[in-house]
Amino acid sequence: MFTLDAYAARSCAVKTHNAFHPGLHLPPADEGLREVFHGGVAFEAEVLELLLSGFTGSVLDGRTLAHLPSADQERAALDAMASGVEVLIGPLLPRDPVEHRSGRPDLLLRGADGGYHPAEIKFHRVTDPRNGASSVTWSGLADPLHRRELEGFRFRHTWRLNDLLQLAHYQRMLLRLGHAAAEPLAAVVGSDDLPGLGRVFSWVDLGAPVLPPSPRMPAVEEPVQVSALERYDAEHAFRVEVAALASALSPQDPPALLPIANRECGWCQWWDVCRPQLDDDDLSLRISKSPLDVHEIRVLRDLGVATVTELAASDLDDLLPRYVPRITHRGGAEDRLRLAWRRSVLMARGVDFDRVTDGPIELPRATVEIDLDIETSTDDRVYLWGFLVDDARDGSRYYRHFSAFETLDDDAERELAGAATSWLRDLVADADALVFHYSDYEVVRLQRLADASGAEPLTWMVDWARRHFVDLFTVIRTHFFGTQGLGLKVVATKAAGFTWRDATPGGLNSLVWFDEAVTGATEEIRASARQRLLEYNEDDVEATWHVRRWLRSLN
Repeated sequence: MFTLDAYAARSCAVKTHNAFHPGLHLPPADEGLREVFHGGVAFEAEVLELLLSGFTGSVLDGRTLAHLPSADQERAALDAMASGVEVLIGPLLPRDPVEHRSGRPDLLLRGADGGYHPAEIKFHRVTDPRNGASSVTWSGLADPLHRRELEGFRFRHTWRLNDLLQLAHYQRMLLRLGHAAAEPLAAVVGSDDLPGLGRVFSWVDLGAPVLPPSPRMPAVEEPVQVSALERYDAEHAFRVEVAALASALSPQDPPALLPIANRECGWCQWWDVCRPQLDDDDLSLRISKSPLDVHEIRVLRDLGVATVTELAASDLDDLLPRYVPRITHRGGAEDRLRLAWRRSVLMARGVDFDRVTDGPIELPRATVEIDLDIETSTDDRVYLWGFLVDDARDGSRYYRHFSAFETLDDDAERELAGAATSWLRDLVADADALVFHYSDYEVVRLQRLADASGAEPLTWMVDWARRHFVDLFTVIRTHFFGTQGLGLKVVATKAAGFTWRDATPGGLNSLVWFDEAVTGATEEIRASARQRLLEYNEDDVEATWHVRRWLRSLN
């Protein structure tokens, strides 16, 4: 009998199929991807260190047992729960071949009734500030068993669906073992710093109806909310069916489940196996912005529409009545298909950008025009402020940066931001000046730093920005529709004719470069990474300059 881990239900079902197909073999792990996710590993270690340094109750640290046979690790976890150990770190739960489950949660926390709650550590935010009547249940790392309420925040249920599915997997295992707490509560430690609290356990009710239904669930006229446990049960049952189907194949049999490109493909070890099975014109492969989800693509394939060319040639009045009734797991099915159809029509014509307005594009000018772009590290610190200055007063045009290639704490991050904003204030004093940026990322980070520190240069810049910052993305979005979206790299390269010096520019790659710049094995490696990051940031601000020039050429 086979088992599936906690990632199966939250991951692409084709991974499960490929893993159990006797004729397919998992490629070796990509070391580059390991580096990308290094931040999550380091974050988990940091959280566990904080927990162990502050919690005074009983603990089983499963990491110290990793060298033992799996049967011994499973027995240690059962013995710890039977004896009432309050916190279990990384326990290996006994495999369940009947329900096809295996798993090692990050944490198990003992509840008041003697049962256990699963908990995970995730290197992303899990809460949002909210106005009105909303609250998040939390407990401190040093006191994980004492739950309290914080008003004005909520757990990001839909955004963190995968976290909830993983927790539901462990909850089902605990229930089968007879060690689940009576209330199906679970917790996540995210990267959030809640006001006055810092890093905490954020608690969720796995039995509360807060999630959209799975497309595997019975169709209903109107989508209804379901619990994480209900959603998980449907997803897990489907993966069990897929695993059983694939296991029954012969090594020479073709795949029984064809791949559908999705966001997981970018870091999936199976991609080299899946990609040759996809037509170059496949809808899931070509439409990467506001993409249709896996179930929507599957329905279209069933209806004979698998490629961009086929969708562009489709009669929507004929297609929609056959399509929409089968999309019951989320709302807005018709709008999403119409958007995909629009993109397909433009792609079939070879059009990257479609102008949706007439007349001149209003873009303010100034004597001193400054392009701004910031870079953040894996622990979400702004370590680089980059400016491109185009000063008509003396005809100069130059790049200026403020950077700190080191692990920053709150004070160091704010000091760096203060130096950058003080320099900007001196530059624009008594000048007709504007700062251009792409999207609101810089403004949001500036506001967050100013709110946290109250430092005068930062509060000045927040106030000055309200009148002198120009978001080029807002301008682009107002006047254009892009077949591959309207991100800076798409617009700058395809419309403005700009090219980055680096062959693989991008946010994820820059995280790897920053890690090398700080912790590289040699000074040569660290210096090379620092230079690469500075060139990447300089190219980003050059790109906004080129986009601005292109926009003005259209008037």
